[in-house]
Amino acid sequence: MSASSIRYGAITCALEPGETVLEGLERHGASIPSSCRTGACQSCLLQARSGTPPELAQRGLRETWRQRGYFLACVCRPSEDLEVAPVGAAEERAATIAELTRLSPSVTRVRLAVATQAGRSDWNHEPGQFLTLLRADGLARSYSIASLAREELLELHVRHMLGGRMSTWLHEQARVGDAVRIRGPLGECFYTAGAPEAADAPLLLAGTGTGLAPLWGILREALRRDHRGPITLVHGARAPAGLYLQEELAALALSAQRSRLRYVPCALELPEGALPSRELAVGTITEVARRELDTLTEAKASARAYLCGDPGSVKSLKRALFLAGVSLRNIFSDAFVTASPPAGANAEVSA
Repeated sequence: MSASSIRYGAITCALEPGETVLEGLERHGASIPSSCRTGACQSCLLQARSGTPPELAQRGLRETWRQRGYFLACVCRPSEDLEVAPVGAAEERAATIAELTRLSPSVTRVRLAVATQAGRSDWNHEPGQFLTLLRADGLARSYSIASLAREELLELHVRHMLGGRMSTWLHEQARVGDAVRIRGPLGECFYTAGAPEAADAPLLLAGTGTGLAPLWGILREALRRDHRGPITLVHGARAPAGLYLQEELAALALSAQRSRLRYVPCALELPEGALPSRELAVGTITEVARRELDTLTEAKASARAYLCGDPGSVKSLKRALFLAGVSLRNIFSDAFVTASPPAGANAEVSA
């Protein structure tokens, strides 16, 4: 079978055996936004103007997007010729960095002002979804959204990753007023009230590192909607220094209006000489979340779980909660996937 031909603007290339559309276009000098390169973050979204992308390249996309020929270039190995183009300009929004605040030595809160049209913004999201942030030079990375839909600014939590081009820029070089673009929102890990009885179901929110960002949005959205069931948020890190927003979460948990909320910070290890305390659980996030689930006794069968963080932790949590009796349909998760560099490039990690 002859190799598929890809046309992208002025570029026409024949894909090598096993090569993806993204790899082929990059080999010919095209600059395509990408991050995870596994089909998870969706930052490499392109549109087929002619030809049909394979089913795998459209898996997980909205039905309306599939009908419009959108596909994920990083996993697309077509069996026929394609003419492709960037997604329509309507899928992207101009934005401006409005705030950069250090939440911990390694985590920065980035707040974005989305450009308006005719005095109104047509951006709409659910807290816990994610967006793709694009720098002026085309560098793209995906981040979860921590802000509520009604809040004026979009909020992201960015951990500074060693060798991470975007996170290093946001931590060290970016300034308030810098122009960026955003694409999205995407993702299915967000609070939904569902049936009336779902408002009484226990919620277990568990995440590691900046997996707290979507959980911070999901938690506040559940409280805004007056969720009646008990809510437990478990935030884990390797060491206590990796935790952040502790004061804000503790204040929410202590509020008389939030008596159903329990905040459980946990660390895998303590600093030398430090002693365990009632305010900090020690152990893996899977162990701590499982213990919290067990306190629900018979109610855990109806619990809904939201899991965010590194892929290993999310996979372990999902398996443990399922084995403990939580229905898979009630487990919502988004794993953070690191970027793999193109062949021949220096390794870097997506923040």
